[in-house]
Amino acid sequence: MVSKAKRVAVIGTGPAGAIAVDSLVQENAFDIIRVFERKDMTGGTWVYTPELPAGIPSLRDLVQRTADGTVQIPQELPTWTLKNERINNHQYRFSDTPMQEGLHSNIAPSVMAFTQELIPGTLSDWSLSQYGPNSIFRHREIIREWVENIFINSGNDKLIEFKTTVELAEKRGEEWVLTLRKEFPGKTKDYWWQETFDAVVVASGHFSLPYVPNIPGLLEYNDRFPGRILHSKHYRAAKAFKGKKVVVVGGSVSAFDTLHEVRTEAKTPVYASLRKPLSSFGWTPFEHPSISIKKEITQFGLDGAIYFGDGTTLTDIDHVIFATGYDFSFPFLPKVKVLHRRIPGLYLHVFKQDDPTLAFIGAVTGGFTFRVYEWQAVAVARLLAGRASLPPLEEQQKWEAARLAKRGEGIPFYYLGPEFEEYFETLRAIAGDPGAGSKGRVLPKFDPKWLEAFLATIEGRIAWWKKQALLAAKNKIELAEGSKFRAKL
Repeated sequence: MVSKAKRVAVIGTGPAGAIAVDSLVQENAFDIIRVFERKDMTGGTWVYTPELPAGIPSLRDLVQRTADGTVQIPQELPTWTLKNERINNHQYRFSDTPMQEGLHSNIAPSVMAFTQELIPGTLSDWSLSQYGPNSIFRHREIIREWVENIFINSGNDKLIEFKTTVELAEKRGEEWVLTLRKEFPGKTKDYWWQETFDAVVVASGHFSLPYVPNIPGLLEYNDRFPGRILHSKHYRAAKAFKGKKVVVVGGSVSAFDTLHEVRTEAKTPVYASLRKPLSSFGWTPFEHPSISIKKEITQFGLDGAIYFGDGTTLTDIDHVIFATGYDFSFPFLPKVKVLHRRIPGLYLHVFKQDDPTLAFIGAVTGGFTFRVYEWQAVAVARLLAGRASLPPLEEQQKWEAARLAKRGEGIPFYYLGPEFEEYFETLRAIAGDPGAGSKGRVLPKFDPKWLEAFLATIEGRIAWWKKQALLAAKNKIELAEGSKFRAKL
């Protein structure tokens, strides 16, 4: 059992941060809970940042995995320092979000919400027009406000230090020392200082640092044709691609969402480049008269040609959008080395095996976000409160080794499906019941109806894509027949 912590720091105020803070507060076991957020509002990746110009400062750094590194810390603290581009620029720090004006959630609210905090039923005009009054899709601002209200309704917003970046978190003896930097709007200097804690909960998300694969010729192509290579994080609206010849790379959610928006404005067909699609959705999202499927890109040519694994080539491409997801990035934790797009040394994707006073909430994918964050957060809160325990280190290491052997590196390693119930129940067993004298959250047993709702969401989206493809095919036929009729006249 971990020694009871009295001072806990939480990094991030998105959905993972909101439930982490509330779980800690309800344990009624900690003297100090401090929350650090580098933006000026809660919501995490759901915060819309149109005022921040989108862009990649160095594609080479992204591809070579050297982007978003640890910044230089002043030698003496506390202190004030002049703002500079390397530390304060949102592009270098990847502090802008992937939100676009019309983005909606893509999971049923009944599965997405936490057990005590329901997501409002408010529908946008788009959601209502596309899916009717029973639509499950919520506009991004509804989700952001939901996160904000989790903080406000419980008074936990008073624990947050906004505009504050955790620049370094290091263990010194039995304490965590956090080096913090606060920005002041309108001022030319930042304030730096340090605070000490017994435990650190990282809830900073994994949708900030774009992942771009290292494809032969990509960097040289980007140098030769600046502006052609993009990442879906910086996609904002389809109108930017009006009349353009576009390739979208990737086989998961961001790829097919981008495809179906871009195809409404771009020159068709829009090309989808992928090895294989996300298994839960299959090929249906890519089967549309305005989409042409290609294999993975194998080479970028200096003459502008793009070569694919099926032996075909495309030229005169205006944009290549990499909808290839994100990489984990923890520049404030220099000893935590992200390896092959996963965080090594974690038990259940949450607990640092060699030091459980460092925990991660939300470092998973594959469905049941955000609900699974609650199970993670309650287990962490109970552990830090001294009311729960983890299995021996050797057993934790065996869990990681077995999962690595079965799933492999990268996203498959931290993809939860299809063993959702096993994962939820393992965390629930660790958390146990609330302690005496606490208001701790009660985790219910995994309900198969959650999985039914999750799968129904997928089926609903597949049905929508099929409908769109049929409508497009019908329109194409009608246009062709109309052209023949006019030609006869």
